[in-house]
Amino acid sequence: MVAKKTVLIVDDDKFFREILSKEFVEAGFKVITAVDGEDGLEKFQESKPEIVISDKIMPKMGGTRFMSLAKEMEFSKDVIFVTMSSMIKGAPHEHDKDVLGSRVHIPKSTNPIDVVIIVEQLLDRKQRE
Repeated sequence: MVAKKTVLIVDDDKFFREILSKEFVEAGFKVITAVDGEDGLEKFQESKPEIVISDKIMPKMGGTRFMSLAKEMEFSKDVIFVTMSSMIKGAPHEHDKDVLGSRVHIPKSTNPIDVVIIVEQLLDRKQRE
């Protein structure tokens, strides 16, 4: 049996966390959620997820700062970081280097099922590297 991959969803919008969590659980992922960057940092350290999906603007600590601090942890080198924000327009896209804390940017308007598919593709590609 293949071990479930863990995804950490960091977002201050409860409705968004719940919708996205539901899709990931249905796809066979273990889901951890956090309400802001501070909570996310604590849960990141505890859960050591394979994937982090973070909003950009949140109270206490925003997504860019959260991902920057998370990447300083030794185990984070194999973690895939994704920024989701209503500020991101157009189609999901990937940069050659980190921009706003991650290389992968997905608009919040993206269908949650499509977000799961994108994450599965990122994990598959990482496994083949």
